[in-house]
Amino acid sequence: MGGCGLGYRPGNYPVTTRRTKQRGFSLLEILVAFSILALSLGVLMQIFSGSLRNADVTRDQAQAVALAQSLLALTGMEATLTAGESAGVLDEKFRWLLRVNPFVQEPRPGETEAVRTPLLLDLWEVTVRVAWGGDSRLPERALTLTTLRVQPAASTP
Repeated sequence: MGGCGLGYRPGNYPVTTRRTKQRGFSLLEILVAFSILALSLGVLMQIFSGSLRNADVTRDQAQAVALAQSLLALTGMEATLTAGESAGVLDEKFRWLLRVNPFVQEPRPGETEAVRTPLLLDLWEVTVRVAWGGDSRLPERALTLTTLRVQPAASTP
């Protein structure tokens, strides 16, 4: 059976039109996979940057609370309390305002001035307001702490 027909090859192997199994990915599949990967990474980056922003806000708030508490603790320790205000800036970031006023006790319902017993101590209301932010990066944030300080009443002769 020799010859040079269409179905003949040396070694008597007929030419087949069967496709061999496809190996690998098509270009379209690779592009779709990269698109999904890019979208997923974008979402993850948003989540991580939001977490870092929240951590910065929390750190700033903790520093502001510590500053306010230390100002409250120092008030009245070195000198007697007098009504007034003082202000300052810490680390060019935190702005604080300290107010000291005599405490005025509001009468309870049905209580008259004649029935009220005078206090033997002077009570002072101390308020600290700490603010930070307010630039293009962060909106202004603030916190206010208030406490009462006791001071011996001024003796009247």
